[in-house]
Amino acid sequence: MAFDRDKLQDDDTFSIELGVSRRSLMKQLSAVGAVSASAGCSSLLQDQGNKSSGSDENNGGSGSNGGGAGPQDFDYSRIPMIKPPSAPIDNTKPATGVARRAEFVIQNVANPFFTPLIAGFNDALNQFGWKGGVTGPSGDTQSQSKQIEIINTLVDELKSGQDVLVTTILDRQAYLAPIQRALDNDIAVVNGHSTPAKKDWNNDWMREKLTYRDRGVVIPHVGIRDREGGIAMAVEAYKRMQDKLDADEYKVLIGNGLPGNPAVTRRVDPGARSYLETKDDVTLIDETLDVTTDFAEAQNRVESRLSADQDINVVMGAGFWTAVGASQAVESGSVSRDLVICGFDLVEAVLTSIKDGSVDFTMGQDPYGQGFLNVPLAWMYQERGIEMKHLEFGVTFVDKENVEYALQRNTWSELRNWQKSNF
Repeated sequence: MAFDRDKLQDDDTFSIELGVSRRSLMKQLSAVGAVSASAGCSSLLQDQGNKSSGSDENNGGSGSNGGGAGPQDFDYSRIPMIKPPSAPIDNTKPATGVARRAEFVIQNVANPFFTPLIAGFNDALNQFGWKGGVTGPSGDTQSQSKQIEIINTLVDELKSGQDVLVTTILDRQAYLAPIQRALDNDIAVVNGHSTPAKKDWNNDWMREKLTYRDRGVVIPHVGIRDREGGIAMAVEAYKRMQDKLDADEYKVLIGNGLPGNPAVTRRVDPGARSYLETKDDVTLIDETLDVTTDFAEAQNRVESRLSADQDINVVMGAGFWTAVGASQAVESGSVSRDLVICGFDLVEAVLTSIKDGSVDFTMGQDPYGQGFLNVPLAWMYQERGIEMKHLEFGVTFVDKENVEYALQRNTWSELRNWQKSNF
């Protein structure tokens, strides 16, 4: 369809009709430019009284242009500007000569997903000449209370006006108090990797609940939105079902390897479910299968469910344990029928299963980038006075065509070993 300025999508995208004359195309681009110009409110204009409006679930907080010329749904930050220090322009060291410190507190350092995230964060610290590292609870399951305890301890250690706290925020109420303590101590805060649902942790809500120097503040997010990631997985899975399976109906089993993790759960419910529920030829099993993070037990649970319902022909999961469990059931010969199996994240176990042909695809969310990008974002703020903003990005898919490259790129042992010895 042709471009319509009144039909901006939730993600601020729009469509341009192709196959038209150059004159018509230029008209469409001119319309796009007009909308872009009207949406480009600076932080100075925001300080003049612009306030957000609209449904946060649909657009994550909207900026109102106050002109009544139609909706301008864009997500803007509101982080107070700070005076840039006289930082040297030829290196990354602060003018004081004292290296800044950034600490990333995640919910479970034992989860192999976080290996590239840790590598990325430490790599950035090294490249920018900062101190710090990644900490968090270690064990078979995450511990939200332990994570918050570590955050509170670090808030007392980090230096006011100099250091940075990065953390994964899983639940808005539980993390509100320690984050506000950090802001009160003049410590910059970044939300890395996961974040609560947009309706629970949007710009409107943050400005109402969080303050910095007596003003509403937005905590920037680096990573992907969990619900959107789950939808992307479901869209890809639906295409694979149609291409691979000779069936009039697709019956989908959804598993969750971390049912206690709200960020992971949002990938499949409402994420993947919200998309597949719109398909008339898809039947979703109502109950999400809780899949343990032990691969052998994951195989037993998935295998048992597949044996009990011979109509299931699609298996997908939040995390990678469901896909690996299903693939092991296929490889063992316990399940012989055609299945579409897909997973989430690029750990070696699921990549190997793709190479062997028992998993169709998996989805990557760039954990290295989710670790690395927090540091330059904070560096620009601390050293150049550039306000921080959300760095949210898309996903990648890996199947048999590109799995060899993914396996090669997914080897972090050399970088991690160097970091452990030198950093």
